[in-house]
Amino acid sequence: MPTLIEPAADGSGAVARTLLEGVDDLTSELVGRIRTGDHAYAEITAVPEALLPAAVHDNLAAVLGQLAGVGGRRLRAAADVGRTKAELGVPLAALLHAYRLAGRLIWERSLATAGGDVVLPALGSEILRLIDDYSSAAANAYTGYLAERAARADADRRALLDALFHGEIDAAAISEIGRTLHLPRTGLFVAVHADSGVATVDPLPGAERRLRVAYVNSVWQRDGGTSVGLISLGSPRALESSLARLRQIAAGRVGVSRTFSALTGTGAAVREAELAARCARPGTSAVVSYGSASVPLVLAHAPDAARGLAHDILGAVLELPCEDRDTLLDTLDLWFDCGGSNTEVAQRLSYHRNTIHQRLRRIETLTGRRCSDPKSAAELYLALRAIRLES
Repeated sequence: MPTLIEPAADGSGAVARTLLEGVDDLTSELVGRIRTGDHAYAEITAVPEALLPAAVHDNLAAVLGQLAGVGGRRLRAAADVGRTKAELGVPLAALLHAYRLAGRLIWERSLATAGGDVVLPALGSEILRLIDDYSSAAANAYTGYLAERAARADADRRALLDALFHGEIDAAAISEIGRTLHLPRTGLFVAVHADSGVATVDPLPGAERRLRVAYVNSVWQRDGGTSVGLISLGSPRALESSLARLRQIAAGRVGVSRTFSALTGTGAAVREAELAARCARPGTSAVVSYGSASVPLVLAHAPDAARGLAHDILGAVLELPCEDRDTLLDTLDLWFDCGGSNTEVAQRLSYHRNTIHQRLRRIETLTGRRCSDPKSAAELYLALRAIRLES
């Protein structure tokens, strides 16, 4: 830490040396002023009785030593007191006020010591300069400590969320998680897994705030375009309102687990939520509850097998040029939505019924499966759903 200004002029130095000799008396006076000043409550309630005189003495000795040119004084005392006050929770305003009181006291004693000495203007300037330097050093240490504490708290929170969402947690860990994250150990919960598909896009922007407005507590962890959350529901009725709020802000695929009753079940619920999210088509914004889409859920449980099934059944269709491929797949998808009615598909696409018939016949030729055969239709449906989960 750099040494402050050069020693004061000879006359100023003599005054400072005189004050330095009586630093114990100055310390007692300044401690009294601090304890009876505007911020006395903060000092009295937060600072141990023996700590304040020691901190005041160190800072006065450093300032007066600098004024007197005695040794190379540094800002260590100011940094130490700034960090200590931050640790004790003393407001920054109270800390800076104490330095202003110190500057005023040193100036008063300088006037009494020097009388009408011509060195007073120069000494006054040095006092103001040093008090400003010391108070700035103390404030920097104060805010630095708060930043470090916030960083540690954030790291601790991330570690707890990692353990809650992805780790093995025992009773001791559950107690710490519940206390730190303000979660009950038992109650009614759902886990949420959301994926925007884009690292810079939050899939559920403002989710915690939106739920808190509805008096629903939640905790979230975001990693790029993925967010994992735990929602603590006050009652079963809060589930639907929470899901409605998630639908309003969803910017990607969102999966929600089944409800569960203990924090120890969070890890399994997160895996359910992730599977539920995979039931939505990539690139869409949808909220899917676990179990609400049975076929996609089965496929999501076995993605490799689903991928193989899709390519075995629809491989010839997938090899077509993009426009032809998408036209056939979209027509087949709508045909299933319309319950196998060519007429309804034609109406919704504004095409002639024969056009739909020709597209379906082409799919049958390419896949070797007839849409009119229930077994073949089931295979086509499973393959199509698997393709939709990929693309």
